[in-house]
Amino acid sequence: MIYIEGYALITSLGKSAKTSVSALRKENIKPIFMDGTKYYKISDTKPLEYYDQIEQVTKSAITHANINPKEIENMALFIGTSSAKLPLNEYCAQESGELLKDLYMSEVSEIIAKKLGIKGFRTIISTACTSSANALIQAKEMIDSGLIKKALVVGVELYNQLTLKGFDSFMLLTKTEMKPFDRDRDGIVLGEALSAVVLGHNPSQFSLVGGAVTVDTFSITAPHHNNLKKVMSQALKNANIQPREIELIKAHATASIQNDISEAKAINLLFSEKIPPILPLKPYIGHTMGACGTNELVLLLESLKEGFIPKAIHFKNRDEECALTPNLEELEAKKGYYLLNYFGFGGNNSSLVIHYKRV
Repeated sequence: MIYIEGYALITSLGKSAKTSVSALRKENIKPIFMDGTKYYKISDTKPLEYYDQIEQVTKSAITHANINPKEIENMALFIGTSSAKLPLNEYCAQESGELLKDLYMSEVSEIIAKKLGIKGFRTIISTACTSSANALIQAKEMIDSGLIKKALVVGVELYNQLTLKGFDSFMLLTKTEMKPFDRDRDGIVLGEALSAVVLGHNPSQFSLVGGAVTVDTFSITAPHHNNLKKVMSQALKNANIQPREIELIKAHATASIQNDISEAKAINLLFSEKIPPILPLKPYIGHTMGACGTNELVLLLESLKEGFIPKAIHFKNRDEECALTPNLEELEAKKGYYLLNYFGFGGNNSSLVIHYKRV
């Protein structure tokens, strides 16, 4: 069994998992305007603090997991991101007036490993919105195979103009607010956040029991519902459970027109007997791109630890094409299995299955 031994989170809601969940529960959500569009910004941060922020969240997760120095030295490091150090490079290019350069992504894992004293395996994964989810899956598989004993999985996505303007060029940014599965949804609000998760064999109330990755060639920007059904089905099979055993689906739920329809159709097909509660988390922290895998996982874990499942916000009008209504009331946290979906540009789709044991 692979356990989630510790975790940490920094979001626009707060500088820790606990403060983020407290703000979430109070719906204390305050996106700001950046470059003419809404954005979920971490307060009081500067571009030059890029590596300091990653070091802060990783050290907090290590402390939460109560790992000794020898274990830190031997653990593996996995970083999931779609922008890597682009935020830092954009700032330096603007300050110097030079063209953007120095986009060597692997440097991020090398610098963080050195800061933490990690001498074991390290890698960086960039598969769009599934980056840190895929990092979790790879880390789990390597622990299962005996190649490593413990893993630190990091998701990092900080503000950069390239991502924001790229989504704007696709006309995927909403002018109002994120309304996943709502009839009147019209797009995404981006956000920045970073998180870290420690995986290992030390028992805890959370375990990562399954996961799957599939490649969908249907479209660069929109997945096909049959592929989404397949990746969820494979994740459940990997966890050795049936659809009826899932207590909650943490949906990818980007609030874009086609993506929500595809995900809703896939859920309706796979969970035809009974659809579990559906939870979109992006309206609380924004779409945090390559880091949403670990960010939304930690946000859910901390909510469960606090004894509740968050409610969906901003949903008002059911879309009959989606034929899906997200959970509109806060629920009591139940022990059992939880399915988490992450679907990315380029047809990379991932699902995770975690198990929660109340203590």
